[in-house]
Amino acid sequence: MRITHLGVSLFLWVLLVGPGCARQAPEHPLIVPTGEVLRIPVSDVNDRQVHFYTYKYDDRNINFFVRTDGKGKLRTHYDACYSCFKYKLGFRVTKDHKILCIACGLKYDLDMEMWDYIGPCAPIPLRSTLANDVIEIKLSVIHRGKKLF
Repeated sequence: MRITHLGVSLFLWVLLVGPGCARQAPEHPLIVPTGEVLRIPVSDVNDRQVHFYTYKYDDRNINFFVRTDGKGKLRTHYDACYSCFKYKLGFRVTKDHKILCIACGLKYDLDMEMWDYIGPCAPIPLRSTLANDVIEIKLSVIHRGKKLF
């Protein structure tokens, strides 16, 4: 039996891309709102690491992460980018202290204050505020990211 390149390509596309549209984003530690706000104590995330969270909304996992940039500022991002969100794979941290898009393989240095987009791939900023040593994300803001997951 002879397998053609077209047949193999079609099989891989169906295997990798087809289910991506219907699959659920991965689940990280769950965060539950207090009233209309998600709250994360600064003491939980101010350690120069990346902390991933999942907020459940309308039967979806809306994933985001908190990181500390090179100047010590805490930043929040959706665990998605505009070009690869459809695969629902998100990002992961590499051993060389970079954030890696699992779908396309682009990396960004975690110490950078802001990331220059390489094409449309980069973690999408998630608006948050810092008050009384707590990071706050309004539900009305995070709900806008539902389409990414």
